[in-house]
Amino acid sequence: MIELLSHMIGSVKLTRFVLFPDNMYGAQRAIISNNFTFYNNLSTIDKRYFEHRVLKFIDSHNFIGRRGLVITKKMEILIASTAVMLTFGMRSYLFSQFENIIIYPKNYLSKVTNKRHLGETNPRLGAIVFSWDDFLEGINIEDNNLNLGLHELAHAMHFSFLREKSFTAILFLEHFNILLERMKDKKLQRKIIDSGYLRTYGFKNKYEFLSVLVEHFFETPHEFNKKLPEVYDMVKLMLNLDTLKMASKLSA
Repeated sequence: MIELLSHMIGSVKLTRFVLFPDNMYGAQRAIISNNFTFYNNLSTIDKRYFEHRVLKFIDSHNFIGRRGLVITKKMEILIASTAVMLTFGMRSYLFSQFENIIIYPKNYLSKVTNKRHLGETNPRLGAIVFSWDDFLEGINIEDNNLNLGLHELAHAMHFSFLREKSFTAILFLEHFNILLERMKDKKLQRKIIDSGYLRTYGFKNKYEFLSVLVEHFFETPHEFNKKLPEVYDMVKLMLNLDTLKMASKLSA
């Protein structure tokens, strides 16, 4: 059953097709093009789908500034583009359990933990929170496996899918559970540790493991596939996306 669903949902026509995609202005498109290598490597039609999803994501979420931060269109587009990049292989791409995206100028004191945070995802309050300085750093440095936007949005995606009944959610959770089951293998655990590749913060729990995998998957796919090919393949199935293939096209 999971193989049949994967084949159906994996179809480009079913996954990203929209009859009348919303159109972006040139200035909006330039913001994406200037900041996302992922977008620049898409086909013309997939760029249209990407832009459509960015506009829909912005319309579906509230962007709220804190400590005097004024929300700009560029901020909305950069955050939405990060979310769309993460979910581009999926049919469902809006985070159903999160209405508000809260942005602080810099790191902030969390009311939940009473500690200073760069970002957090709170499903109880339906809020995703970012330090803008740190969000931008994650975008500007594309190959250090540290991307605050991808990290927190991966949490939001995961928490949303845990509450949804969509085919996209079912497939994602099924593949993620397969990955977690495989992670019980002691030889694979040793290989992961010995590789020194994954950030150790990902070993804290399954939620952080997912977000750290996502950061590595998008930022250094060649190294990921070389050092941990089995894990890379499982993440590829989970997200229905092959960032290695896309990066290889760009360098060809």
